[in-house]
Amino acid sequence: MRKLVVLTSVFMLASCSGGHGLDSPIKTCKAVTSVLAGDKSVVWHGEKQTEQTGVQLQVTLDFALVGQADGEISQAVCIYGLSSPDMDYRNAMGEYANTPTAMMINGISIPDSDLVQAVNRATADTAQGIGQEALDKINGKSGY
Repeated sequence: MRKLVVLTSVFMLASCSGGHGLDSPIKTCKAVTSVLAGDKSVVWHGEKQTEQTGVQLQVTLDFALVGQADGEISQAVCIYGLSSPDMDYRNAMGEYANTPTAMMINGISIPDSDLVQAVNRATADTAQGIGQEALDKINGKSGY
């Protein structure tokens, strides 16, 4: 029972601290891109973040999939629209949505339903990773 309480506390602190794997547009875009890659490993080659102040934030990632032809680079573009105007707080992304509102890979738009599923999976994978790290620390398996 004590481990459950400690684990829950650690998870809540990690979630609120901004130290998790989805606390920036680049990290979130990478996590969603990795989910969309399926069972293929992703090798990152470049990243760029541009902002149209008060309109949108765009993250562009250059990557290759393990097993892809040598020299063949793919590109993911995540668009973050403005946060909902009824929000009365700043989220981890500032004035922009926490998750991409649109996404393209190699110029092809990802359908909204697929994007939502990928975001949900990336969030679940991140939560599972945070939980496993907390369990490892509790059980003394930390690399420290």
